[in-house]
Amino acid sequence: MRVVPVNNYFGSMLRYFELGGRSSRREYWWYSLGSLVALCGAFWIDYELLGYWRPDRVFGPVLLFATFVHIVPGLTLTVRRLHDSGKSGWWYWIALIPLIGGLWLFYLTAIKGPEYEAQKYGPDPRDPGAFEPTPMRLERHQPLTRAQLMVQQMEERRRRMA
Repeated sequence: MRVVPVNNYFGSMLRYFELGGRSSRREYWWYSLGSLVALCGAFWIDYELLGYWRPDRVFGPVLLFATFVHIVPGLTLTVRRLHDSGKSGWWYWIALIPLIGGLWLFYLTAIKGPEYEAQKYGPDPRDPGAFEPTPMRLERHQPLTRAQLMVQQMEERRRRMA
């Protein structure tokens, strides 16, 4: 199965406030890489194009904006990743313990979740049949939001490429 990494980044951004459910390691790490690239690009724009680098002021306007855009999806993605590894989202608070907490949170996001089984946090994100639309949803004839339409189109493209 071939997965386009950009789908993982944008899929995480579209699930902006969603704390429920699970996220795979692939989705978590591709999002982390995508946000790191976006933050480095924002820093470069501030430094090279806008000249906002001084010792007393590290954050320029573009970097500040990019940071705020990525804070909430990063937090919710980490909570969903903790759910996939079988832990509660409240384990996120362990990161407040200096050094040890951050290392433990890194470990919890890096471990593999239970193999292909549904747990109390939802279906396995690696199971391709877990997220198929149900007939009940199709019968309601609810119009899709732009975000849902974009995700549906990305899924259709991904299936055609596989």
